[in-house]
Amino acid sequence: MPFNVNEMVSSINRSGVAQASHFQVQITNTNPRLERELMARADSVNLPGRTITTTEHKFSNYGPLNKVPYGQIYGDLTVTFVMSEDLREKDYFEKWQNAMVNTGAYDGQSSRDVSSPAKFNTKYFQDYAGVVLIRQYGANGGLRTIHKLNEAYPILIGETTMDWNNAEVMKLTVTFAFRNYEFVVEDASNQPGLGLGFSFRLAKGGALDAALRVPGFGSVSSRGVPPGVIAAASPQLINSAGNILKYGARRIASIFKA
Repeated sequence: MPFNVNEMVSSINRSGVAQASHFQVQITNTNPRLERELMARADSVNLPGRTITTTEHKFSNYGPLNKVPYGQIYGDLTVTFVMSEDLREKDYFEKWQNAMVNTGAYDGQSSRDVSSPAKFNTKYFQDYAGVVLIRQYGANGGLRTIHKLNEAYPILIGETTMDWNNAEVMKLTVTFAFRNYEFVVEDASNQPGLGLGFSFRLAKGGALDAALRVPGFGSVSSRGVPPGVIAAASPQLINSAGNILKYGARRIASIFKA
């Protein structure tokens, strides 16, 4: 089948492209108030992946080896947070790890003092495992997909550099282990699509380049509209994006009726 660039353009016009910046991370463990704040502090995250483990096997005496699946392995997940001035985000994860293995970070004693029999004891898994949700949104803000990490917990609190020559915002990197993840695709029929869209720019010589996107149809564009035509157009039509969209929709409807 020969390559057709129009098919690629049509596909993008219909379903758009995913934006890496349209996401939200929600952590559920023991502090709902701070966990709501963490949703606004998550700066970056990687969507989880999976590796299928295989073993080599021959289904017959002749021929190449086949790789036969027998299990699955999940990698760790890393999230970066923008920290508050009082480092409450670090405090949250320090306490979480303290609930996993009594780290001694809050004992007010030297880490060399191991006289307390409770210090450094591990805790029950079901008491500290939480859930991490990664929501991905479309261009219009509608929820598209959810990755749910089950039985998640922070295994690494990253180092944070402080430097008198550095005025950048402090960030905290936290790595989570988890048992598995669920992938939920939201029903697109219950959500708005890309919707009507309109854009324009003034080209060289004062001409107007404009484009209109209509759901289920694609994009219609016009380039090099002369300045005289622009000046003669209704000011209300030019200044009101809503009126322009309605006008474009009526024009598309008339095409289908013809």
